[in-house]
Amino acid sequence: QNSMDIAKYCHQQIGTMKCFKNYSKEVVNPLFIWMMDPEYDKKAKWTLFDLQAKLQQSGWMVPAYTMPKNIENVVVVRQGMSRDMADMLMGDIRNAVAEFEQLEYPTTSRIKYDNMEHQKGKVFTH
Repeated sequence: QNSMDIAKYCHQQIGTMKCFKNYSKEVVNPLFIWMMDPEYDKKAKWTLFDLQAKLQQSGWMVPAYTMPKNIENVVVVRQGMSRDMADMLMGDIRNAVAEFEQLEYPTTSRIKYDNMEHQKGKVFTH
């Protein structure tokens, strides 16, 4: 039950950020998926691959994936987190977004995204 509560909390917190859109209205298992809000994404100078890299600097493993149309650049956070950890993650996401919103020029990841080049996340996997 704790994992579901944490997933629902993170889902709700992501839903309050103007740059993101939750993939579903409800969390039905202890993971959740979100993406860039389509309207925000039109003017963004960064992508979820940039967010992934920024969060990795703080020790988070939050992979970004290039998915089929209508589910592009989705981020998945898995179960096993405490509420304190969820608060730290949400704080790190907010800080990263604030930094990205100050960018004068698009990131390399954004340029590749706009040119429809396939990208791979850089989270370590076994």
